[in-house]
Amino acid sequence: MAKASTILKKAKSYIGTKEKPANSNNVKFNTDYYGHSVKGSSYPWCCAFVWDIFRMCNASDLFFGGKKTAYCPDVENYYKKHDRWHSTGQAGDLCLMDFGKGRASHIGIVEKANKDGTYTTIEGNTSKSSDDNGGAVMRRTRSKSVIRGFARPAYDQEKYTTVKKTSDKGAIKWMQKKLNELTPGTNIEVDGIWGKMTTVQLKRYWKRLGWSTAGSYCGKKTCKALYANRKK
Repeated sequence: MAKASTILKKAKSYIGTKEKPANSNNVKFNTDYYGHSVKGSSYPWCCAFVWDIFRMCNASDLFFGGKKTAYCPDVENYYKKHDRWHSTGQAGDLCLMDFGKGRASHIGIVEKANKDGTYTTIEGNTSKSSDDNGGAVMRRTRSKSVIRGFARPAYDQEKYTTVKKTSDKGAIKWMQKKLNELTPGTNIEVDGIWGKMTTVQLKRYWKRLGWSTAGSYCGKKTCKALYANRKK
């Protein structure tokens, strides 16, 4: 398995890569995907770029279950089927976009979620003049208006530093499980959904440690305590 940071590091290393010649779709990522050089309008490569990044990181299983696809709707449907489709994104997520076609027509890898609600992405086959068929690997900023949703590969766990109600289910499940382990006798359901009892359990843990119970989320201090298995 790979971490999101590994995928992003590899993707960023290809920023600036372009088709040669321009408008040909002749590019390394298509060659790797099809096993030979291809060119022409039948070979858009935004999805092939993402597939190849995972392949080069020995993480093909994380992208599409080890199978191949260069078709964005396939990716969206796969992640929806496996309950890994989200309305908000985080670093390492696959951002599926629609530029007026009524379906997923472009894909990129989320580098970061920005405070203004936009997302910084690393994308293949894009440009400032053509969002989804531009011929280069670039860093782009995308607004929610063009984003259909986010596919979240099952990366190796990075250490959590903050867990909130809006965090992904994996992070919330981790926190719920740790709170149950470290606050015996008051177990809550480990379902990845931050409900009322999750907040109650978090405050119980803070009280057990002798901390203030005025907070509303699991911050750096609490995450550190959970990783250290602190009970008092």
